[in-house]
Amino acid sequence: MQFAIERLLDAPDGWRALVRDMVGRWPEAPAGALILAIVTASAEIEAMFGPGSPARDGAERGWRLAGLLGVDLHVMATVGMAHGRAGDLADYWRIDPYFRDL
Repeated sequence: MQFAIERLLDAPDGWRALVRDMVGRWPEAPAGALILAIVTASAEIEAMFGPGSPARDGAERGWRLAGLLGVDLHVMATVGMAHGRAGDLADYWRIDPYFRDL
């Protein structure tokens, strides 16, 4: 979660590689743990910074990244791809390179 908070608050573009970097650092982690870390980080940012704070943009980006990551994992499961580990996402990014290229 701390890693995600730091990246989400790293203006202007530090957040772009967040998911890719998490997969690279923790490929054996459960894939859902990435979503949990990003969601928890986003909630913490919202709790730390009031409405109108520019830092809240980081939370918004985090919510979006977590949602898109969840969609990727759902699609992977639907088409029968391995999707239990964070490292499995790299295989999916050959089909849908959004996070790979972000």
